[in-house]
Amino acid sequence: MKKMKLVVIGPHQAGKTTLIRKLDPWAVKMDYSKGTFSTTVGFDYGIVLWDATENRIYRRNQIDMVDPSNEIWKVTITGTPGQIAFSGARKALLRGKDGVILLIDATQPAHLVYAMEQYQEAREVLGSRFPTVIFSNKHDLPYAKDPSSVVPLLGIKADVWEISALKGFNVERAFKDFLIKVRKHLIIESVSHMMEGRWI
Repeated sequence: MKKMKLVVIGPHQAGKTTLIRKLDPWAVKMDYSKGTFSTTVGFDYGIVLWDATENRIYRRNQIDMVDPSNEIWKVTITGTPGQIAFSGARKALLRGKDGVILLIDATQPAHLVYAMEQYQEAREVLGSRFPTVIFSNKHDLPYAKDPSSVVPLLGIKADVWEISALKGFNVERAFKDFLIKVRKHLIIESVSHMMEGRWI
Protein backbone atom coordinates (compact mmCIF):
# COMPACT_ATOMS: atom_id res chain seq x y z
CA MET A 1 0.00 0.00 0.00
CA LYS A 2 1.32 3.41 -0.99
CA LYS A 3 1.24 6.38 1.39
CA MET A 4 0.29 10.02 0.89
CA LYS A 5 0.43 12.72 3.57
CA LEU A 6 -1.69 15.84 3.19
CA VAL A 7 -2.14 18.89 5.39
CA VAL A 8 -5.05 21.31 5.67
CA ILE A 9 -4.14 24.89 6.53
CA GLY A 10 -6.29 27.99 6.75
CA PRO A 11 -7.51 30.81 8.98
CA HIS A 12 -9.16 30.34 12.36
CA GLN A 13 -12.73 28.99 12.07
CA ALA A 14 -12.46 28.40 8.30
CA GLY A 15 -13.80 24.85 8.75
CA LYS A 16 -10.69 22.63 8.76
CA THR A 17 -12.00 20.26 11.44
CA THR A 18 -15.37 20.00 9.70
CA LEU A 19 -13.68 19.20 6.38
CA ILE A 20 -11.50 16.45 7.83
CA ARG A 21 -14.40 14.89 9.71
CA LYS A 22 -16.47 14.93 6.52
CA LEU A 23 -13.72 12.88 4.87
CA ASP A 24 -13.08 10.71 7.95
CA PRO A 25 -15.88 10.66 10.53
CA TRP A 26 -13.52 8.92 12.97
CA ALA A 27 -10.80 11.56 12.72
CA VAL A 28 -8.93 12.42 15.91
CA LYS A 29 -9.21 16.04 17.00
CA MET A 30 -7.68 18.12 19.78
CA ASP A 31 -10.07 20.99 20.43
CA TYR A 32 -10.86 23.47 23.14
CA SER A 33 -14.58 23.76 23.74
CA LYS A 34 -16.64 26.10 25.87
CA GLY A 35 -20.37 26.21 25.41
CA THR A 36 -21.09 26.27 21.67
CA PHE A 37 -17.59 27.54 20.82
CA SER A 38 -14.91 25.12 19.69
CA THR A 39 -11.45 25.70 18.24
CA THR A 40 -8.50 23.49 17.34
CA VAL A 41 -5.58 23.93 19.72
CA GLY A 42 -3.57 20.90 18.64
CA PHE A 43 -4.36 19.24 15.35
CA ASP A 44 -6.88 17.06 13.52
CA TYR A 45 -5.85 13.73 12.05
CA GLY A 46 -7.89 11.70 9.60
CA ILE A 47 -7.25 8.65 7.41
CA VAL A 48 -8.92 7.48 4.21
CA LEU A 49 -8.03 4.82 1.67
CA TRP A 50 -7.95 5.89 -1.96
CA ASP A 51 -8.28 3.42 -4.80
CA ALA A 52 -6.34 5.23 -7.53
CA THR A 53 -7.30 2.59 -10.09
CA GLU A 54 -11.02 3.31 -9.73
CA ASN A 55 -10.67 6.78 -8.17
CA ARG A 56 -12.76 5.81 -5.15
CA ILE A 57 -12.42 6.80 -1.50
CA TYR A 58 -13.07 4.32 1.30
CA ARG A 59 -13.61 5.13 4.95
CA ARG A 60 -12.25 3.03 7.80
CA ASN A 61 -15.45 1.00 8.09
CA GLN A 62 -15.29 0.14 4.36
CA ILE A 63 -11.85 -1.50 4.34
CA ASP A 64 -13.37 -4.89 3.43
CA MET A 65 -14.63 -3.35 0.18
CA VAL A 66 -11.14 -2.42 -1.04
CA ASP A 67 -9.80 -4.43 -3.98
CA PRO A 68 -6.19 -5.30 -3.03
CA SER A 69 -5.29 -5.89 -6.67
CA ASN A 70 -5.82 -2.18 -7.39
CA GLU A 71 -3.43 0.69 -6.64
CA ILE A 72 -4.37 1.61 -3.06
CA TRP A 73 -3.11 4.64 -1.15
CA LYS A 74 -3.36 5.28 2.57
CA VAL A 75 -4.01 9.01 2.75
CA THR A 76 -3.46 10.83 6.05
CA ILE A 77 -4.96 14.29 6.47
CA THR A 78 -3.59 16.57 9.18
CA GLY A 79 -5.44 19.74 10.11
CA THR A 80 -3.50 22.58 11.68
CA PRO A 81 -4.66 25.21 14.19
CA GLY A 82 -5.54 28.49 12.51
CA GLN A 83 -4.69 31.02 15.21
CA ILE A 84 -1.67 33.28 14.63
CA ALA A 85 -0.07 32.12 17.90
CA PHE A 86 0.25 28.54 16.59
CA SER A 87 2.72 29.31 13.78
CA GLY A 88 5.37 27.05 15.31
CA ALA A 89 2.95 24.15 15.64
CA ARG A 90 1.81 24.58 12.04
CA LYS A 91 5.37 24.48 10.74
CA ALA A 92 6.02 21.28 12.67
CA LEU A 93 2.86 19.69 11.24
CA LEU A 94 3.79 20.77 7.70
CA ARG A 95 7.06 18.83 7.66
CA GLY A 96 7.12 15.85 5.32
CA LYS A 97 3.73 16.51 3.74
CA ASP A 98 3.09 15.70 0.08
CA GLY A 99 0.39 18.27 -0.61
CA VAL A 100 -1.35 21.29 0.92
CA ILE A 101 -5.07 22.07 1.03
CA LEU A 102 -5.56 25.77 1.72
CA LEU A 103 -9.04 26.24 3.16
CA ILE A 104 -10.54 29.72 3.07
CA ASP A 105 -13.80 31.01 4.49
CA ALA A 106 -15.85 32.44 1.62
CA THR A 107 -17.88 34.50 4.11
CA GLN A 108 -14.78 36.20 5.58
CA PRO A 109 -12.67 37.68 2.75
CA ALA A 110 -10.86 39.85 5.30
CA HIS A 111 -9.23 36.68 6.64
CA LEU A 112 -7.38 36.09 3.37
CA VAL A 113 -4.34 37.82 4.85
CA TYR A 114 -4.06 34.99 7.39
CA ALA A 115 -4.45 32.40 4.64
CA MET A 116 -1.59 34.01 2.74
CA GLU A 117 0.61 34.01 5.84
CA GLN A 118 -0.01 30.31 6.34
CA TYR A 119 0.76 29.57 2.71
CA GLN A 120 4.08 31.39 3.15
CA GLU A 121 4.77 29.19 6.19
CA ALA A 122 4.20 26.16 3.96
CA ARG A 123 6.71 27.50 1.44
CA GLU A 124 9.26 28.01 4.23
CA VAL A 125 8.91 24.38 5.30
CA LEU A 126 8.24 22.56 2.01
CA GLY A 127 10.13 24.72 -0.47
CA SER A 128 8.65 26.28 -3.57
CA ARG A 129 7.32 23.16 -5.33
CA PHE A 130 4.46 21.28 -3.73
CA PRO A 131 0.92 20.50 -4.89
CA THR A 132 -1.61 23.02 -3.58
CA VAL A 133 -5.36 23.34 -3.92
CA ILE A 134 -7.65 26.06 -2.59
CA PHE A 135 -10.99 25.02 -1.10
CA SER A 136 -13.32 28.00 -0.78
CA ASN A 137 -15.58 26.87 2.06
CA LYS A 138 -19.07 27.72 3.36
CA HIS A 139 -20.78 27.98 -0.02
CA ASP A 140 -23.95 26.67 1.61
CA LEU A 141 -24.40 30.20 2.99
CA PRO A 142 -26.12 32.87 0.85
CA TYR A 143 -23.54 35.56 1.65
CA ALA A 144 -20.50 33.50 0.57
CA LYS A 145 -18.31 35.45 -1.83
CA ASP A 146 -17.58 34.20 -5.33
CA PRO A 147 -14.00 32.82 -5.30
CA SER A 148 -13.19 34.67 -8.52
CA SER A 149 -13.53 37.96 -6.66
CA VAL A 150 -11.30 37.08 -3.70
CA VAL A 151 -8.90 34.23 -4.52
CA PRO A 152 -6.79 36.31 -6.98
CA LEU A 153 -5.84 38.46 -3.98
CA LEU A 154 -3.87 35.50 -2.64
CA GLY A 155 -1.56 35.44 -5.66
CA ILE A 156 -1.40 31.63 -5.56
CA LYS A 157 -1.53 29.53 -8.72
CA ALA A 158 -3.74 26.61 -7.76
CA ASP A 159 -7.05 25.01 -8.60
CA VAL A 160 -9.98 26.52 -6.69
CA TRP A 161 -13.06 24.59 -5.60
CA GLU A 162 -16.25 25.92 -4.07
CA ILE A 163 -17.23 23.57 -1.26
CA SER A 164 -19.35 23.25 1.83
CA ALA A 165 -17.53 21.12 4.40
CA LEU A 166 -20.64 21.14 6.58
CA LYS A 167 -23.04 19.92 3.88
CA GLY A 168 -20.49 17.86 1.96
CA PHE A 169 -21.06 19.82 -1.26
CA ASN A 170 -18.18 19.17 -3.71
CA VAL A 171 -15.93 17.86 -0.90
CA GLU A 172 -15.23 14.36 -2.20
CA ARG A 173 -15.07 15.47 -5.84
CA ALA A 174 -12.55 18.22 -5.06
CA PHE A 175 -10.54 15.95 -2.76
CA LYS A 176 -10.25 13.15 -5.34
CA ASP A 177 -9.18 15.63 -8.01
CA PHE A 178 -6.41 16.81 -5.68
CA LEU A 179 -5.33 13.24 -4.89
CA ILE A 180 -4.80 12.64 -8.61
CA LYS A 181 -2.56 15.71 -8.83
CA VAL A 182 -0.53 14.78 -5.73
CA ARG A 183 -0.07 11.23 -7.03
CA LYS A 184 1.24 12.59 -10.34
CA HIS A 185 3.63 14.91 -8.49
CA LEU A 186 4.94 12.06 -6.32
CA ILE A 187 5.52 9.83 -9.35
CA ILE A 188 7.38 12.59 -11.21
CA GLU A 189 9.52 13.30 -8.13
CA SER A 190 10.27 9.59 -7.70
CA VAL A 191 11.30 9.16 -11.34
CA SER A 192 13.42 12.32 -11.13
CA HIS A 193 15.29 10.99 -8.08
CA MET A 194 15.83 7.65 -9.81
CA MET A 195 17.28 9.35 -12.89
CA GLU A 196 19.56 11.53 -10.74
CA GLY A 197 20.82 8.40 -9.00
CA ARG A 198 21.75 6.75 -12.29
CA TRP A 199 24.04 9.59 -13.28
CA ILE A 200 25.90 9.85 -9.97
